[in-house]
Amino acid sequence: MKKILGLLCLVGGLCVCCSSIAQEKKTLLSVEEYAQAIAEDTTAVLVDVRKPEEFKEGHIAGALLLNVLDTESFKESIRLLDKEKTYYVYCRSGRRSQTAVSKMKEIGLTVYELSGGFQSWTEAGKNVEK
Repeated sequence: MKKILGLLCLVGGLCVCCSSIAQEKKTLLSVEEYAQAIAEDTTAVLVDVRKPEEFKEGHIAGALLLNVLDTESFKESIRLLDKEKTYYVYCRSGRRSQTAVSKMKEIGLTVYELSGGFQSWTEAGKNVEK
């Protein structure tokens, strides 16, 4: 009986672990998933985490600029964000957005990331604002 109970606990633990991993992976969205999500999500807030000069060269329409490389300003800015909203983050290629998403999740925000960043957005022919 103890062996069966132990086996059930092990299987249950693995299921919880796999579920957490699946949920974590689901926060990284393809261009099409990202575009659909921001179009349909009434709580969506777009967050561009690149440098101001990159933002000026072009960004997704309606995006809020929060430069993740300006560490102190970024930390202060995300603390002021509404936890009832859903944040859709992107950078140029995806590296900086990983850092931003991690910091945003740490404080309890719901965050999704654009796979491949702004480069993948423009390569897919999506609209850009300057």
